[in-house]
Amino acid sequence: MTRAGENEAKGSDSNDKIQRSAMPSVDKALRALLVLAEAGPEGMPLIEVAKKLGLNRSSLHVTLGALRFRDFVAQSPITGYYRLGSAVGYLSQSYLNSLDIRLTLRPAILRLADQINEVCHIAVLEGQEILYIEKIESRRAIQPGTRVGMRLPALTTAMGRAMVAYECPTFESFKIRFKNALTPRTKNAPKTLEEEWSRIVDARRMGFGVDNEENVEGLTAVAVAVLDDARPIAAVSAVSLASDKPDLQEQARLIRKALKPVLVKPLHLPMPEDLPASSGP
Repeated sequence: MTRAGENEAKGSDSNDKIQRSAMPSVDKALRALLVLAEAGPEGMPLIEVAKKLGLNRSSLHVTLGALRFRDFVAQSPITGYYRLGSAVGYLSQSYLNSLDIRLTLRPAILRLADQINEVCHIAVLEGQEILYIEKIESRRAIQPGTRVGMRLPALTTAMGRAMVAYECPTFESFKIRFKNALTPRTKNAPKTLEEEWSRIVDARRMGFGVDNEENVEGLTAVAVAVLDDARPIAAVSAVSLASDKPDLQEQARLIRKALKPVLVKPLHLPMPEDLPASSGP
C-alpha cells in the first residue's frame, strides 16, 4: 500500500473511531447487528461475537439483551446462539414495500393529478397511522398541509379508512387495533369508534374511503386502497376543495382507472362489497 493509501486508511479508521465514540452504546449495538447479519440464520455464540467486535463479553451481553427486548436479536433456546430477530425483517420489509409501492404507483398519480388538477397522495398504513410516501401538487391553491414523510392518525382520513376496511374485517378487531386512537380534528369528524367504524364499513361497501372535511375544514378527499391478496399495502387519494362539490364516486372511478395499468399480480384494487352483518358494533 502506498503512503497515501496508508494515510487514507488511517484517516478512515480515525474517522470511524470518532463517529463511534460520539455514541458508543448505539455504535456497539449496530456493529453487533452487522456481525449477526453475516452469521446468517444459524447465529453465533456470544464469545465469537465479542471476539469479532473486540468487546468485553459481559458488556456485549447487556447490549444483546437490550436488542432482544425489542426483537432485533433472538437467541436459540437450544444452542444459545444469537441471531437477528424478527424486528430487523419487519424494518427491512416495511422499507422495501414502501419504496417499491411508491415507484409502482407514482406514474399513475402523476397522470391522475394532471388530469383532475387535484392534490394526490400515496400513503401506507403503519400501526395506527398513515405515512405519506408521495405527494403531487395541484396547479390550484389546495393546501392540505401534507408532505412526504408526514404521519397522521389513520382514523378519519380517506386513505386510512380505505386501508383499515381491509385490515380490520370486524368491529372487534378494529376496536382492539385502534383503542384510544380516535382524535377528532374538525366538527365533522366522528366522536366515537362506533361512528368511525360506520365510515369504514361504507368504505368497504363502496370500494373507496371518503373524508368529508374531517381533517381539514374546506377540504374533501377520496381514496382507493391497493391490495396484495386481501392485505392493504397502500392507498391513493385525491384532495379537493369542498366548495367545488366534487363528485366523489367519479373521482374514485378516475383513481381506479389511473391505477389499473400500473398494477401487476398479485396487486389489485378492491371491489365494492358488504361486510358480514355480524361484523358491526
